[in-house]
Amino acid sequence: MFSFTNLKKSVLALAFFGVVSLASTGTVKADAISVCTGPACSTTNVSGTITAGNGTVTITLNNNLTNAQVNSVIQNISGVYFQVSGYNLGAVSLSSSSSAQSTNIDAGGNAVLAGAINPTGWAAGHSGSTITVCVVCAFGVGPTVGPEQTIIGGTGSGLYANANGSIAGNDPHNPFLVGTTTFTLVVPGVTVNSTFSNVVVQFGTTATPPTTNVPEPASMLLLGTGLIGVAGAARRRFRK
Repeated sequence: MFSFTNLKKSVLALAFFGVVSLASTGTVKADAISVCTGPACSTTNVSGTITAGNGTVTITLNNNLTNAQVNSVIQNISGVYFQVSGYNLGAVSLSSSSSAQSTNIDAGGNAVLAGAINPTGWAAGHSGSTITVCVVCAFGVGPTVGPEQTIIGGTGSGLYANANGSIAGNDPHNPFLVGTTTFTLVVPGVTVNSTFSNVVVQFGTTATPPTTNVPEPASMLLLGTGLIGVAGAARRRFRK
């Protein structure tokens, strides 16, 4: 069992555990995003940050799987959903997005870097209080380039020896984003003091928006959806 000090706890499991946690990184009010799977949370699949600004939310994401660990597109990041205090239900848009690199992977699993992408084909929007930035989108958000430009693990070059047909030589899914990908959203009403809840990382090429509500304000549900793994619950920032 995974424990979160001073927080109420819950763990949901599908096939393997995937724990998503947020931790404040200091005065800038950036929260660290971490998704891990495997025995005792041994593999950190995703890392990044989510930061509230005045009228903005900035998200960075990295898929930390190695070339050898990548086997299916269901391991690729394709969206993030979240709620944030202060949001006034106004229009949400994506003001900027960029990826450090992109890659094309042929039928033999050989990857060739294709350069940075700025802007990406991702988009942003909302349904009620739930906000999303995505390349495979729910809520009628778009247009986007999905199912290409999901965020893949590895270096984006060399051999992806274990990649199956959903990645290797799959033209609709190529190219993939590689390395740090950054998104800045315009979110009316948000301030630097806003806090996040119900943060959900989406994997794969099916839009799977969160449907579970968290009953206690002292905790929030954090899920990795579409991955062979899953989720834990924690609160972004604990206040006495």
